[in-house]
Amino acid sequence: MIISLLVNSIASSALGRLFKKVSGSNLVSHMKDIIRESLTYKVILTIVITLNIAYNSSFLLRMRPQLCLLSRLKSETKGKIDKLMDFLSSPWLFPLTLLTFFWIAQLRPSPNTLLLLYLSALISSVSILLSKLDMKYIDVKNVRFVVMFTGIVMLFIGAIGFTMQIAKVRGLPLLNEELRRGLSPMLNYMAWTSVPGMAFLLSSLDNLSERRCLALILAALGFIPSLFLAFRTEMIAYVIAISVVLYSRRVIGGAHLLVGFIMALALFVGVGAIRSITTGVAAQPILSVLYRPTITVAALDTIVRRYNLYPVTHGLLHLAALSSLGLIRGSRYGPRTLISIYTLGRRDISTTATILGGPVLDGGLLGALLVVSLLSYMLGVSYRASKRAESMLGPYSTILAYTVVGVETGILDLNVYLYLIIAFIVTLTSLRPKGDQSG
Repeated sequence: MIISLLVNSIASSALGRLFKKVSGSNLVSHMKDIIRESLTYKVILTIVITLNIAYNSSFLLRMRPQLCLLSRLKSETKGKIDKLMDFLSSPWLFPLTLLTFFWIAQLRPSPNTLLLLYLSALISSVSILLSKLDMKYIDVKNVRFVVMFTGIVMLFIGAIGFTMQIAKVRGLPLLNEELRRGLSPMLNYMAWTSVPGMAFLLSSLDNLSERRCLALILAALGFIPSLFLAFRTEMIAYVIAISVVLYSRRVIGGAHLLVGFIMALALFVGVGAIRSITTGVAAQPILSVLYRPTITVAALDTIVRRYNLYPVTHGLLHLAALSSLGLIRGSRYGPRTLISIYTLGRRDISTTATILGGPVLDGGLLGALLVVSLLSYMLGVSYRASKRAESMLGPYSTILAYTVVGVETGILDLNVYLYLIIAFIVTLTSLRPKGDQSG
């Protein structure tokens, strides 16, 4: 309701009237002329033209039919799998994942923990329905250029971060735990920006369903930073986000999307097992990974039993995502280390406590419900926007992927904060008052 009221009141506001007055003047055309004559614009245009010519005459393009057999795979009809995937690629995946994660945990939570869980699922469902009602009073404009530009910038940052990280450790951390320990957190954050960057780019390209090979090649290339840095969260988020974009843009069918979700599950188990083997922390690595939901839910249950759904850290836990990097004053421990301190009294390990653990410590029951409500509403708005403009699939899939992955890991990292904020801001740029498609 708040979003629909704000969007529909923009036109009559002082800021909206000023914008219309300025956009109707010659100032905008003068600004466009200045930009076109600038050296930066000419350099970017030259690079784009050069890359386009190189691509059209490349060996890869000539060999495309042989290299990309998957591009011939189509799903012409909507079967039962497709209908199931339509549901699983919608915002309802979030409350479903939340409930399923708790149900598979081999643990009997306290009554207060169960109250928190089912209230969260209920609030999530209500927020998704409210977003659907709100979007009836809002139009969506296709801001493809904004999405494409944002995606290219994020991919550029990701490529720089990944290159600098690999140069720093002089190797690939995928199978080497020693190299992982030498990774720079800030360079990791930069490299992982390729996840939303590729989702944004693929959602903004024209006629993607007719350029399946290009889409699949780009998707494979975009996975390289997440794969070689070997962090499960980013790998799973990438597979979910890209699979949703490719499915929604009819590059792949429902069966292929199902394979994508199975791949995400396999990455969760496989990468965790590999890390257990390389670190020597578990005799049965696969079983130890499958036991993760129990450990994570147990951490949340400990928080609830100790503090009885009352606020404890009053915002300091989430701010630790900034303070632990030295960006602001505060705790030098990361958010998950603070969870370990408040649950286990230990400072030498990090602990995940589901997507609800951090908000409960910071804001108690109301804080957790507020976070769930906000995320669900963002999911609902961006999903409805993506149904009216395909370019909005990038922001939506980014919010969906990190929210679903966050069910286990929590949303406690600076890069994830930024991805969610950017995705929702880009979504907001596409919203217009009903009947107004100007600007």
